[in-house]
Amino acid sequence: MSSDTRKGLRGLKAVGTPFKLSLLSVILTALSVTGTTSAQTTATPVARPSDDATNQSARERDRILLKRNPIASEYQGNETPGRFFSAVTDAEGVDFRGQFRLSKGRAAAHNAEIEANLSYQDVARQYTPGGSIKLAKSFDRWRLQFNAQRNSLERIVDFYEARWLSIDAPEAPEQQALLLGFPRYSQDQFDTTSTNMQWRADYVLSQHTYFTYEGMSTNYDDIATRNRLEYQIGAGTIDSAELGDDDSTLSDVSVSDSRIRRYFHRMETARDIHRHRLGVNYETDTSAFEAGIYYSRWVNERLWLPWNFVDQGLTANYSIDSPYLPATTVTNADVFDTSQSWFANYRPTLTTTTDTDYALVTDWSQQFKFAGRPVWVGSGITWRNKERDNDNYRSVYTATDNRFSLTQVLGSNQAVAIMEDRTTIPAGMDLLLGETYLAANHEQFNFNPAQSFLESIQDIYTSEETVSSAYIDAYQQRASWFWRFGLRYEKTKTSTRGAVSGPTEAGIANLGDQITSVDVAGLTIEETFSHFDAAFVEGGNSYQHLLPSLELRYQLSASTRFKFNYFEQLMRPQYFDTVRYRRINPPTRTITEGSPDLEATTIINWFAGLEYTHTHVGKLYAGVYYNNIADFFYDSRVTEELDGIVYDVTRVENGKDGFIRGVQTYWSQQFTDTGLTLIDITASYTYSDTEANLADRSIAMPERAEHRLMLNLLVKNNQWQYTTNLAWQSEALDDVGADAQQDTIREKVLSWNQSFSWRFSEHLSTKFSLNNILNYPDRSYLSEQKRVVNNLYSGTTAKLSLRYTF
Repeated sequence: MSSDTRKGLRGLKAVGTPFKLSLLSVILTALSVTGTTSAQTTATPVARPSDDATNQSARERDRILLKRNPIASEYQGNETPGRFFSAVTDAEGVDFRGQFRLSKGRAAAHNAEIEANLSYQDVARQYTPGGSIKLAKSFDRWRLQFNAQRNSLERIVDFYEARWLSIDAPEAPEQQALLLGFPRYSQDQFDTTSTNMQWRADYVLSQHTYFTYEGMSTNYDDIATRNRLEYQIGAGTIDSAELGDDDSTLSDVSVSDSRIRRYFHRMETARDIHRHRLGVNYETDTSAFEAGIYYSRWVNERLWLPWNFVDQGLTANYSIDSPYLPATTVTNADVFDTSQSWFANYRPTLTTTTDTDYALVTDWSQQFKFAGRPVWVGSGITWRNKERDNDNYRSVYTATDNRFSLTQVLGSNQAVAIMEDRTTIPAGMDLLLGETYLAANHEQFNFNPAQSFLESIQDIYTSEETVSSAYIDAYQQRASWFWRFGLRYEKTKTSTRGAVSGPTEAGIANLGDQITSVDVAGLTIEETFSHFDAAFVEGGNSYQHLLPSLELRYQLSASTRFKFNYFEQLMRPQYFDTVRYRRINPPTRTITEGSPDLEATTIINWFAGLEYTHTHVGKLYAGVYYNNIADFFYDSRVTEELDGIVYDVTRVENGKDGFIRGVQTYWSQQFTDTGLTLIDITASYTYSDTEANLADRSIAMPERAEHRLMLNLLVKNNQWQYTTNLAWQSEALDDVGADAQQDTIREKVLSWNQSFSWRFSEHLSTKFSLNNILNYPDRSYLSEQKRVVNNLYSGTTAKLSLRYTF
């Protein structure tokens, strides 16, 4: 990848990055050659996905600015059943203190650790260096800590995508059938680096009082390129087709007057995150007080350079004998001949998303006597505010009569085998030639100001969410039982501002502030177009909730305990989902739009279970749970016809109500008499029976699998340690279609990661880890498994590290 282009995007950011960051990057990279590493004497914790953003799944990469869904199966961890959110905790589980991982500094601390590593993906076959530094030092009342980590990885991800269209079945116009309209075969390449820093300073004022300043910083960059071949069968004329055994799927289809879209992009992402926390703590045996403030700024800048070329007049057919990779064939042309693939459009886009967060918190707790035993009573007040500002400009270039073919910008690229060599896509555009070719051949590009105006404003919006809350909480340990009761009040206020456009007769100009001009790549485009109007429209919402919580534990015997809990949660909409906007993407024939009337999801959680502990059995937990859910969110997918072309329309909507109920089990055991230092096993299983009610039908709860199984194993000896982590879940509903046969189902998920570490001496050790060993594909399908809409292979990644502590 070209470092010059990466620097170009970074150069768009504010100048003045501290020298220590640049120097640190050099040091951490150099560690890949000179570093050594330390012994691990305790069990290695499972890394959070954010620990190494360069290795995140494609699914997570696209969710980087999203809130997490607490009822989704993929976010359920390998933990004891009956997870409890007391009144102390924000209803969404949000607490800015959870962003910081360094604990209070130790007195007389004086230690350092350095690490060097190499990362590798089996598909890209490129080794990339990284490293880390950890420092801790105490000076009288001061306790200082500093951690820094640099990761890098080059990856290749292959995937197949499809759009299925609902049409009249052959010879049965009254019956609807699904046509594989737009099968896509793609390869993405990622070149990613990430530098993460954490620091903390504690000042011990007295035996009971200390001040804390803590910060963290992340600088993340990636360059992603895509080579995609899309057969636009849905744009052709059907000559023949067969209706499958399910009476709803068209197979062995042949079409004429079809097209191919060859799509290529270069996407550069530069993300800077800075978080700061300042607090004061007072702690004694019978009381505690904390006050803190928090500030965070997250800037995500993305430069997107998408090119489209089109082949026309094609005769094609497809077969779904292998649904995970349908075979598509052109019979009257050679798809590997790019001389008849003509430039269609180019849409360079720069999008900058800025999130600014503020929070204040006070917590107080005091021990009293109640019924002869100590009882802790606590209270607190929290205020947090998040503002999102999304800026965007897009230049739309279309073809002229003086057209050019893909052959002229291929460079030295060649055809490439993808999907584990199951299919081959033609040579793609050399994307580094794009801007140069545009600059030298202006006469072959038509700049479209009206479309540039429309597509730029679609991604300009602001959104703000303010949450004010207060709580009271009390708990007590009795002789054989424990109780905790709490009550939390939360008030949420939101405000949004987004762009709306439409025909002049729709009265858009009267909805808000008329958009009179927009800046696109330094060019000001005035809104003088007669066929549409555009305006910024404001919106907002305000609501409040009273959230009780109750936990009871009763010791039935020395080894058995009963547990019961009840608590309520909120799940607020995404910051941009409530913005009134409508984003139309003509090349992909897709539309996304906001839902200004979204309500927060409320979740009422019940759990009852038993906990059994025995030396020979370990810890065995089992329980039943019931979650009552109202106004749940789901991704709706419907179709809409614009100017005779069918578009897929997606938006987030509220369902009515529903439930999740089932059984949770957990087992944990440690073995120390096997000749090894330790064998530690933890396993958990969750069964979920779900129902969610829409206005017209009932579905399974979106993103919740019926079965979820997780297994962690640690085997440790004096010199070495082995860990393995296995997770499996059954299929789950991802997106809700216009009817049941167009619901999108995510197939079962299986992931397996493992690592092995070896200690050479007291100070030096090495570690080797493998992620996604099975390279199990991330697949989804449209109601029936023969209608696959996604099939993605992410590859296996490996990391070898050396660590030295002194």
